[in-house]
Amino acid sequence: MAVLTESEFIRESINENLFWLRIMKEHALFMSEGFDRNDKDLIREADQFFDMFDRRLTETRSLRLDADVVRRFNEGSISLTRRFRDFKSKVLLLIITCKIRGFNFPLLIDHTAREAGYFVLTLENLNAGKSEPLADKIVDENVFWLRIMADHSKFIASLLDPSERKLVTVASTFSDEFDQLLAQARDLESMVKQTEPSFFQTLTRFTGDVQSATTDLRNFKKDARDLIRQCKVLSLINPILADHVTREANKFLSILNDLSKRADRASVLIEE
Repeated sequence: MAVLTESEFIRESINENLFWLRIMKEHALFMSEGFDRNDKDLIREADQFFDMFDRRLTETRSLRLDADVVRRFNEGSISLTRRFRDFKSKVLLLIITCKIRGFNFPLLIDHTAREAGYFVLTLENLNAGKSEPLADKIVDENVFWLRIMADHSKFIASLLDPSERKLVTVASTFSDEFDQLLAQARDLESMVKQTEPSFFQTLTRFTGDVQSATTDLRNFKKDARDLIRQCKVLSLINPILADHVTREANKFLSILNDLSKRADRASVLIEE
């Protein structure tokens, strides 16, 4: 388990903030747009979160490259994102108990709350200098991200116009594929947690399978995003949302690429 250098800590912290603060800002936008027009307090609160994340994103771009400064900035991002996660949980409860209506899918709010939790944990681990053994890291990242990718596929299928039968079918097929990969990841997670191996070879093959599937999904999202921007597809999908899910697929691919390199190095050590 490698310990990050000061420069690596600064770089990774800034990269995570740049990515996730933008994601959180867009979550606030999507939630605000999905509320019933009569839920003015919820709309106002979501809009306030949008403004706070937007300002924080701007601050990230001019942050002084000092470890203590970045660590304190991470703490501020953690605090803001926890508050936003609590807001999402409150909204989810209101939706599933039929206290509010609107157009926010319960699963979408749950999905965004999980992403907020992931962002918080990522920054907490960076600030604490924590890192996981490779086997744990592979299964944990896959269990989180495969569910995110499966959710995206379901949202796309649900938000496309029913007349777009071919695209709906493709999105539904991706949903099934990622549900299967998620089930496999959870099985592997159970094995890893019980036996605590540092690494085993099946994880190399599994990572490759996930990379291939995620590349295909990312390409589909990118094509759909471009069609939406060009007004060549009928849907309820906001162009910002189409770009949002494409960026998240690219984020997962970046993580998989790093895990694949580490898995290859571990495989060589086992063979030796």
